[in-house]
Amino acid sequence: MPNELIALAEEHKITLKFWDFEPPVEAIYFYYPGKNPVIGLDYRLTKDIRHFRCVLAEELGHFFTTREAGTVIHYHRRNRIGIYREEYQAMVWAVNHLIPDHELERAYKLMPPWELKDFFQVDPEFMAFKLRLAKDKLFNALKTT
Repeated sequence: MPNELIALAEEHKITLKFWDFEPPVEAIYFYYPGKNPVIGLDYRLTKDIRHFRCVLAEELGHFFTTREAGTVIHYHRRNRIGIYREEYQAMVWAVNHLIPDHELERAYKLMPPWELKDFFQVDPEFMAFKLRLAKDKLFNALKTT
């Protein structure tokens, strides 16, 4: 259960609300200056705890990486890079929070890679994103030595 993530939201006074979103929307982060941030989550997320953890972590990532950003309903072409950057930063925060580097390193020594998603209780795509980040980090470290 994502209890640790829910507690983190409560600690930072982030309101969690459940709604019926139209697919493909599953969640939304909204912040308005002077108000508590809100994360809206689709009720259907509670049926798949792994996916729920990943989605909630990514939405919390918006709080920790892009606090000033509000909800973007539509945007112009020139805004896309900023939007993609915010999504990327939130995702990086999420995978690093749910799969810390030191725990990934330890788990990788104990089990085959295809078991990592089960060990960390995350979606396969989420695990793949973390592994790409780890690979890039290792590659960059090797380039500087």
